[in-house]
Amino acid sequence: MIVINRFLRQLNNIKSVSSNYNQHCCRNVRCVSTVKDLQPKDFRKRTETFSFNAEQNIDTDTFGTLTENTEINYKLDRLPPEDDDKIEYDKDEQHKRLHITEYHKIIQELIKQHKIADAIDILETRMLKNEKAKPDYYVYNLLIGTCGKVGYVQKAFHLFNQMKKSGIKTTPATYTCLFNACANSPYKDDALKRAKKLHNLMSLKSIEPNIFIYHAMIKAFGRTGDLLTAFSLVDEMLTKKYKLKDETFNFLLQACITDKEAGFRHALLVWRKMISKRVRPSLYTYNLLLKCTRECSLGDEFETRKVIGQILDDPHLLTTESKLEESNPSEKDIPNTLVCNDNKNNLSIIEENRPNLLDVKPYFGNIVGISEIKSPEERLILLGGCSGFLKNMKINKIKPDIKTFTQLLEVIPPTLSAEKVLLKEIFKNKVRVDIDFCNILIKKRSLRFDYEEAKNVLNLINSENLSVDIVTFGVLALGCKNKNEAKNLIKIIADHGFRVNAEILGTMLAQACYHFNFGYVVYVMNMIKHEEIKPNKKFMDRLIRFDNTIKDLMKKRLNDEKDTPNFIQSYYFKEGYRKYQNFYKKWLLEVTVDEELHPWDQFNNCKKNNDLYLLVFN
Repeated sequence: MIVINRFLRQLNNIKSVSSNYNQHCCRNVRCVSTVKDLQPKDFRKRTETFSFNAEQNIDTDTFGTLTENTEINYKLDRLPPEDDDKIEYDKDEQHKRLHITEYHKIIQELIKQHKIADAIDILETRMLKNEKAKPDYYVYNLLIGTCGKVGYVQKAFHLFNQMKKSGIKTTPATYTCLFNACANSPYKDDALKRAKKLHNLMSLKSIEPNIFIYHAMIKAFGRTGDLLTAFSLVDEMLTKKYKLKDETFNFLLQACITDKEAGFRHALLVWRKMISKRVRPSLYTYNLLLKCTRECSLGDEFETRKVIGQILDDPHLLTTESKLEESNPSEKDIPNTLVCNDNKNNLSIIEENRPNLLDVKPYFGNIVGISEIKSPEERLILLGGCSGFLKNMKINKIKPDIKTFTQLLEVIPPTLSAEKVLLKEIFKNKVRVDIDFCNILIKKRSLRFDYEEAKNVLNLINSENLSVDIVTFGVLALGCKNKNEAKNLIKIIADHGFRVNAEILGTMLAQACYHFNFGYVVYVMNMIKHEEIKPNKKFMDRLIRFDNTIKDLMKKRLNDEKDTPNFIQSYYFKEGYRKYQNFYKKWLLEVTVDEELHPWDQFNNCKKNNDLYLLVFN
């Protein structure tokens, strides 16, 4: 009996172990089935159809526990999608977030193509809005620098403020680019205010500028007309032991050019300072000096006397007033004497007595007064004239380029002989003339009414194998004194494959108005209609001034004033003016005036290039 009971207990233990083993196997098989059936594409659908319900009566001999309730599965699949159902890797390929260096390359590529608006849009739309990518300082410096080059100062500072709000650390290059934007801005007053605020910000944050920032600041304050700050920055550089370079003085000369009243006087001081610091001038320095000679005056006479006395180290030299004197009293114009005199001995005497404030030891020559120094050619005399200027370049081992000779062309006396001497110097220095030089030569001769010699420049263009451009025809239009000459020029323009524009027709209109040629005026206005050209503001203002001039002359005739021209009273003039007025009223209704665009409008109309959005750089 005892043996039987022991046998039954062992049998019960075997059954319980077997039951536990079957349950364990079911659980393992259930997991294996789940992994096998699960696919990434319909992850949610499969997981929601699994049923591991421990509360149901599970048959331990059944292999697996997947539910067979297909109705529930169908209802779950019909449910609308929810926000959290979206999976990151299901986004379109073009919206994938790129590595930051790939954004750098895309922006650089757009900048090379001069698509500044698209480059800015990469940052503001694609990176920040669409792809939530965080830009770095290099992206901002790229865009701020590009905006700076084109003078888009408003956007440059907007990006700078955006950079600060994002917590991105600024670099010295950031401030350099911002000051460059101020320097290149077309709106000098606004740019000066921004430059001052930025300078104050750097002082408050104790940001120590490097030499590049200093140069950018000098350029910004100089070009916006704040010469005092520009010169004080150079003094600050000296106190901080920065070495002055020719680039530093070039930016100061740019500052001098902005002062049209006394810029030439300031330029003389800058030049003397450069010599005292033993800084060798560059080609760009000489070109800037010539530009200053052409555009700027000496300013106040007393201050000019004091400056020249300081340069010559003789404050008592200019105490008496006198006029320009030259060794040959028969010639009023010194440069003309230099050019027309063929006697080598006389020419050498003149060159010895000519003033030259460029030399290491400046010499003032026979000039003891400055009241008559007003024109560019007279200011060039103080620099040694054309030959003295080129000689100084040779001493400093600087070879002039065609831009130097183009600048000289605009400051030499307006005579044919002076121009021929300059052409000899060009060929002597083995410099090839370009079309810009020829265009200015045509313009210079046309402005002194030497139209035949202006046309002869075309022979020079042909001999140098140069191609004419639209500017060439624009300056040739200065010589069109009547309608027939204008017709011939328009025909030549068409034969060369060009089309007349508002500038060329505006030049012809100026000649027509100057000669009171109503038939010529009407012809030009008809050409505007025929060629479907929108007249610009300058064209319309010239017509208004022409009409006002005639009305003033009419009033003078009614008042019997003495300076009234006789042709005002002629029948042809009255009839011509009457026809012109009738035509002018109808013409205004038929043409559309070209509106002047804001310089920054080109950056506001952004056209996205989808191909570039898909670029992936390896």
